[in-house]
Amino acid sequence: MITGLILRDALGKQENNFFGELNMIRNISLFFAMVLIFSAAISAQDDSKDYKLTSEMLDKQSNELDQQIFNLNKSLAALIKKYDLLKTTDIKVLPFQTNYNLGPDFIEIEKHSFIRDDKFSNKATGVRTKKIVIYTNGETVSKIESRIFEKNFDSGDENVVDIVDPSPQTPDTNDIIFTHTYKGKVLMDKKKFADVKNNTASPLRNEIKQTFLVPHLSLFYDILLFTASSYYKSMKDSDSTMLEFLKKSANY
Repeated sequence: MITGLILRDALGKQENNFFGELNMIRNISLFFAMVLIFSAAISAQDDSKDYKLTSEMLDKQSNELDQQIFNLNKSLAALIKKYDLLKTTDIKVLPFQTNYNLGPDFIEIEKHSFIRDDKFSNKATGVRTKKIVIYTNGETVSKIESRIFEKNFDSGDENVVDIVDPSPQTPDTNDIIFTHTYKGKVLMDKKKFADVKNNTASPLRNEIKQTFLVPHLSLFYDILLFTASSYYKSMKDSDSTMLEFLKKSANY
């Protein structure tokens, strides 16, 4: 009898311990579930915050690139005005593989290079050109047209992108127009820059500004600066040579 009571008491204690441990496990599981839910909520908030910051950074970068493009356009206009390039008709010194053409209201500059299968080969298999036409009254720039061109001599295939900035005197680049023609087929017809994707998943507009428009304008600014400064240096040298000759004539 006593033995039965002792055994039942022991079993009761084990049962209580079992259910106590079970409740403890349930409480611990519930605690960790709550922690996971809370962490997920915090993570979702952080992701939303990161996305917002990324979007803000994208817009900031876009505005900064627009300002760079605007400043380069202003620099081109200032250069043309400073050296009176619209009236300078006898420019002869140019950078390597560069053509320069002056019109009544524009300055056209073209840079070209030949495509070769082997850099040591004398045979060209194609040509690449980049061109800019700056419409100006001699003081300001009213429009800028650009063309990127590539041709394969063997196949005759041509790849052309035409870019028109109708308002380079403003920092807004959304009205720039792109036309892309490949092998005679128009792939993009007068598409406005504003319609090109520019989001956190596909920031194409910013990439075009950063990897093409800014370097493109910078290149032609450097070419124009070299051309203008070389011309006026040669003029100054000619004047100095004449001056020295006239000085010597005073001695006889």
